[in-house]
Formats: sequence, C-alpha cells, structure tokens
Amino acid sequence: MLPQPLRGAGVALLILTLSACGGTGSPSTPAAPTDTTGSISDTLAPQGVASPVTLTVGQPQQLTVTVGGRAPTPGQLVWTTTNAAVATVTQTGLVTPVSGGNATVRAALSSNASAFIDFPLTVSGAVTAPTPAPAPAPAPATGFAQQVLDLVNAARTQARNCGATAYAAAPALTLNAQLGQAAQGHAADMAAQNYFSHTSKDGRTAGQRIAAAGYAYRTWGENIAAGQASAAQVVAGWLNSEGHCRNIMSANFRELGVGYAYKTGTQFGHYWVQNFGAR
Repeated sequence: MLPQPLRGAGVALLILTLSACGGTGSPSTPAAPTDTTGSISDTLAPQGVASPVTLTVGQPQQLTVTVGGRAPTPGQLVWTTTNAAVATVTQTGLVTPVSGGNATVRAALSSNASAFIDFPLTVSGAVTAPTPAPAPAPAPATGFAQQVLDLVNAARTQARNCGATAYAAAPALTLNAQLGQAAQGHAADMAAQNYFSHTSKDGRTAGQRIAAAGYAYRTWGENIAAGQASAAQVVAGWLNSEGHCRNIMSANFRELGVGYAYKTGTQFGHYWVQNFGAR
C-alpha cells in the first residue's frame, strides 16, 4: 500500500516502516532484524492503514515498526488493540491471536498520538491437526521381558495350586542376562526354523543352551509357548498348565530369562521362552 499523507497543514510527515522476516528494506531503509515468530511487511505514513492481516489462533505474529528508518527506542511507540478478546499485543509489537474475529492493532508515537499505523486483523480459528491414524498395537517385544517378569512375580506373591500340587507364595525373581540370552536364542531359533520344541534343531537341550550362555546353574527350568500375542496371554496360559505353573511357583528358582520372537509365515507367529535358574 502506498503512503497516505497526514491531513492538515503544518504537521511534519513521519514515515513508519514495517519490515518482513527475512526481507530487505528499500535502498534508503535497512531491513529490520529477523524475528523467529515471523513478521508482516508494509510501508505506511502517519494515520496509515496497513493491508489487512489474517492470523490463526495460537500462531503469534511480530509486527516490526521502524521510526525514521530506525528501530524505535523503548517507550517510543504505544501498541494497542481494539479487541483483546480477539488478539492481544505487547509493547514490542508481538500480536497473539486469542479467538476468531476482527480487531485492529495500532502502533502510535507516544509523543504524538496522531502519528500511527493501524493493522486490521482477521483471526481465524486454530488449525485442526489431522486426526492421526490409529497407532498399531505395540509389539510384545517392547519391554516383553520386564512385562513377563512382573506378571510372574505377581503370581508368586500368592499361594496357588498347580494341578494337584499346592505351592506357597515364593520370593520374587530377578532378570538375569545370561538366562535371557539363552531364552532369546531359542525363541529366535524356533521362529526362524518354524518349529516348537524344548530341543533345538541341532539337538541341544535347554540345560545345554543355558550353560552355553555362561550361566553356571545349580538348577534350571524352561517354559515355552507359541501363538500368544502378549505377555499377559502367555503368562496366563502357563499358569493354567500344571507343569509350567510349577516352574513359575517354584521357590527353588531365583532368576529368570525371557525370550520372544515373531515371524510371519510360521505355524504360530509368536514364540516365547522362559528360562529359570538358581546358582
């Protein structure tokens, strides 16, 4: 918009300039510093009206005004808004849209209120972010070992019958990295080779796999399962099976390792291993 002259004779013309974020000024007017919130660009005269500005709720805009080609000194300008319910403005010219509607922000010289620039604002509602697609259910592999441990220890806090055998509550187990290595190796092997057995395809038993992982056991036990998609499902299944329940409730065990693997195209998809031990 071109400058508009001040009405009335004998009043000195004062040019106020708005500079854009990242823009350049005219040859005689240096660009104002860049502001990270963005700014609106126009060149106006006293009692000028800037081009209409459209803002969005929640997205502030910096209005940068220079006086005589220079940044205003503190207190040189007075910033006001006609409708604070629509948009507020600080005394540095930062406009914050509050709600939809119209307002006018004015920058006036504190020493001469008749020298000003008005910024007509139209504020639209906040931009609605697209509804994200539902996140897929987390894979059981995310923290599966801790989940299984927590469920097992919760079960061990209560006395229960495993088939015809009564078990008292037992001390909590702790995770052991070597038992976990043996369990994870067997779960991954069953998934990779599409089988389900305590005996590996190479003929190794659970005790041999545990020893090979460096766990010098005094006693050990193993539970395996396949097809369950979550830690809660697999532990519930083990507790409902007499032999597996005995391993979970045995006070002879002190440590636990957990393995989980998933592979599409296999008979069961999900493969789980628990290795129990004490040293």
